[in-house]
Amino acid sequence: MALTASPYQETTPDTRGYFDLPPIADEAKPGSLDYQILEWAEERLKRGIRFVESQVGYDKIDAAIRMIFDFERSSTLTYVPINAPKSLSATRANFVSKIAEDLTAMLTDTRYFWNYSTENQKYQDQARIANKCAERWYTDRLIDLRIGDVLRYYTVAGTGYAHLYYSRRLDDMMLEAEDPRNVFPIDPLSYHTVQDSLGIIVRRARTPEWFREEFGKVVRAEAGAGTSGGVFGWLTRIIDGPGDRGGPLSKKSNADAPIPHTPTVYVNTLYLNDMRVNKTGRTVRMGKWEDQNGKGVPLTPWSYEVKKGAPLYPFKRMIAWGNGVLGYDGPSPYWHAQYPLIKFTLNPWPMSWFGKAPLWDCLPLNTSLNGLLRVIDDHAAMVAQPGIVADRNVAKSEINKFDSRVPGYKIKTNMASGKGITVVQPPPLDQSLWEHVKWIQDTMQKLSGTADPSAMASLAQIPSDDTIDTIMKAMTPGVRLRSRILEGCYKELASQYLFDFCEFDSLAKRQAILGPQAATKEDFDYFPRTLIPDDVPDGEPGDIAGTENALALDGPRPIYERARMMLLAISCKFDPSSLLNSAAQQEIMKYFLLGKMGYMDVFTIWDKMGIQNVVPPNLTVPATIVERLALQQKLGIGLLVNAQGRKATDQTSPSMGETANGPTIQTS
Repeated sequence: MALTASPYQETTPDTRGYFDLPPIADEAKPGSLDYQILEWAEERLKRGIRFVESQVGYDKIDAAIRMIFDFERSSTLTYVPINAPKSLSATRANFVSKIAEDLTAMLTDTRYFWNYSTENQKYQDQARIANKCAERWYTDRLIDLRIGDVLRYYTVAGTGYAHLYYSRRLDDMMLEAEDPRNVFPIDPLSYHTVQDSLGIIVRRARTPEWFREEFGKVVRAEAGAGTSGGVFGWLTRIIDGPGDRGGPLSKKSNADAPIPHTPTVYVNTLYLNDMRVNKTGRTVRMGKWEDQNGKGVPLTPWSYEVKKGAPLYPFKRMIAWGNGVLGYDGPSPYWHAQYPLIKFTLNPWPMSWFGKAPLWDCLPLNTSLNGLLRVIDDHAAMVAQPGIVADRNVAKSEINKFDSRVPGYKIKTNMASGKGITVVQPPPLDQSLWEHVKWIQDTMQKLSGTADPSAMASLAQIPSDDTIDTIMKAMTPGVRLRSRILEGCYKELASQYLFDFCEFDSLAKRQAILGPQAATKEDFDYFPRTLIPDDVPDGEPGDIAGTENALALDGPRPIYERARMMLLAISCKFDPSSLLNSAAQQEIMKYFLLGKMGYMDVFTIWDKMGIQNVVPPNLTVPATIVERLALQQKLGIGLLVNAQGRKATDQTSPSMGETANGPTIQTS
């Protein structure tokens, strides 16, 4: 594996001994600054672990996961005793797994739906380009499936985390689901978000090779390699990912290492709200720099200079370590100055950081359901092979040879010596058992909220305005509440991505995606190849963007400050309840209606429908609807009324009907 340079490495990684086994670990020496930082960080890690483990429902997370994967025989949810006869039924119906799948599918039946807009005409091009690039990123990186992983954690734990980070291997932003048992907030103030916490720690199992490639330092494995654990290995062994309560990295719940048969190190990443300021009396350089011709040049977008009295970490601090080795300690790489984790708690409660998972109430019901199914299964076995009663005069060999399940069996009896063998038919099965099975299934669906899709399916209508409106009304308040909370999570994700787009997407990358339209006039100003202006007005006297006076006042300001001021003018908007694909169909029909009235152009309608390759390369489509309508009229194209088909009326929408000849469409 090649040792490529990482933006987190202060120096080029040393390749000496890279293939030696084992290499010398770069453990912090007692008394050194790195050691003191690690001691402080490990203390915060212990505090975060105690907080997470003390939350209501923590013990149910592992039980829910085991039920989904049907580890029933080895869990406390088992119904059949371990020493039970093998002839008893072991039937299991995993409705918990089905409900988790339905919930995830229902909540990920979404589309790219947010929209960046601005009232400032100067930044119209930036908002337009951000929309196009965000939609490309959302579809190409399969972000909806990544969010599906986050929601799977929600179904079992009540909370899932979306970790939006920059991947240097992909040279793009990536979203990854984090196990809520491996995310530890430090001194949180509320349960809705992690952004008001003092800090947050994310723990992941990585290989020592990954650690060395990322941070340029050697670390010894903690699991799967038989190592001692390093300076701080005692804490890892005590916590054990976390503790003895069955965490995802716990050796109690995983016989092998977290990465099976692979040397593993637990990498902790702390994002910290460090409020310290520069008190040195001189300008301090933060991040990675290089001297070129006697002038300092920043090598990463998050490298900057701090003047006297200014904050040292304007967009937070990041500390990464594992097994006694400090990998990185410096500025967080994200201009948005937020923790890059979005907390998905769709059923929040003030009593618990996790909220309440929809599967927790279903666990005992599924256990009860399995017990009923086994009773029914055992009764069916008794009907197929009823029991027998034999007189004591019947030889044991004769009893063993007799099988009551064999059709047309014949028995010889000697009434003078006893009753012989008698077949005992079981009593009829109580029909209330079936009613109870049905009640359990319905109750599990109602408690989890998955009963709503069945109500939608029973409408039996072709999608239309009336149908979609009825579907939305058919949803329970709980589902609508989840949708509203999910929209808030998406808004936080969209806000962070907007900053990351401005920070990491270069002009060359934008042009490769969008072509010549990806360039703005700001890409060719005093600071070329970035769509962030040279200067953004911040209210200072005489501070007018783009003027020589503005540049003289600010010098100009650092690029991350200019990006923040520019992005204040760009907001993320979406209509309430617009997340579901059903709402998308309603929006398309609204645009069609406006088009037939002459108030909407075909280019916008094509864009809403996701139709590609409709505009020839030599045609430039304007940005505003008014200009597009003028272009449409000039080209002589528009929406035409077809002579065929059902004409528009004020009557109800068509619905599916049933006749003797089969299904038909009924109109009125």
